[in-house]
Amino acid sequence: MTIHLKSEISRTLAGLGAFALCIASLSTGASAQDASSIKGTVNIVGFSGVFADNYQKFIINAFETKYPGIDVTYQPSKNSAETLALLTLQRADPKVDVALIDVAVAIKANKDGIFAKLDPAKVTALADMPDWARLDGDKSVAFSQDNLAILYNTDTVKTPPTSWKDLADPKYKGKIAAKLGDTRGVILIPILNRIAGADYKTSIEPAMEAMKAFAPNVSTWEPAPDCYAVVQSGEVDLSVCWNGRAQFLHDSQGGKIAVAAPKEGSIGQTNTVGLVEGSHNAEAAQLFINYALSADAQATFAEKSFYGPVNTKVKLSDAVATRIYGSKEAQAAQMSLDWSFVAEKYSAWIQRINREVIAFN
Repeated sequence: MTIHLKSEISRTLAGLGAFALCIASLSTGASAQDASSIKGTVNIVGFSGVFADNYQKFIINAFETKYPGIDVTYQPSKNSAETLALLTLQRADPKVDVALIDVAVAIKANKDGIFAKLDPAKVTALADMPDWARLDGDKSVAFSQDNLAILYNTDTVKTPPTSWKDLADPKYKGKIAAKLGDTRGVILIPILNRIAGADYKTSIEPAMEAMKAFAPNVSTWEPAPDCYAVVQSGEVDLSVCWNGRAQFLHDSQGGKIAVAAPKEGSIGQTNTVGLVEGSHNAEAAQLFINYALSADAQATFAEKSFYGPVNTKVKLSDAVATRIYGSKEAQAAQMSLDWSFVAEKYSAWIQRINREVIAFN
């Protein structure tokens, strides 16, 4: 009788186990089926120029291949402030589902209720993102970093600059392009402050004095069409601009542009992705965000476009890391910012740059 009871229990447990496996299989299959059966259009607004081209090529196209039922449209924006203005204007009836913007602007947008909290069950890649990248309860998530750097023309500059202090070298008088009335200027302030041994949270006077010192060397504060083209054409020798696009253009445009990563290090401009509150395509949009945050997508974008990845599972080769972050010395000196503090000071700092540096030079 005991043996018979054990046998019955064993058969029952085996049956329950098989049933559980069946349910798990169906559940997994359903999830996969659900993801593959999602259809619709995801409308994205984000950065322009080379970034937009590469994001389309390496992220969007790959996503559409994986999920053929979803179309993705990408609308380039002049800058993150313009994007925020668009999202605010459309607030009652959003036409945009996903926005890519600077972290300082994202923090403001989150305070204004522009972005919705991501669902970790749908955006499972959130588990692989560091805590600092998950902003305001996952309303915005950092997906890449692009370092501020000094670009130079390889024909006219035979000895590349090695320090931010080189911007004040008299040999570059009238030979620098520096669009500092935006995030570039905001990021340069803490860099110059640290070189002077000062804390940007206490005072930015050292940085302002450093900008005034190299201002006479600046021929244009509004390089047209952009800071890359004026270096490539030889209109200027140097430009203060972003590393990722310059590295890509170096490879694709015959090496006329090169990048000097100053030994004092730089700061990564953090780019974020957010789901617009009230999106009409939230399910497909979160599927896209999950893909964009995945280790595979971020590794590809880093290797092809030289933007620093954020997903903790991405491992870069030394060669790629050097092109993104500079030498080992520069990598060791890489700074991080308290972006919540910077977001509060953002407008005031730009006003000071415009008023005290640009207007007088």
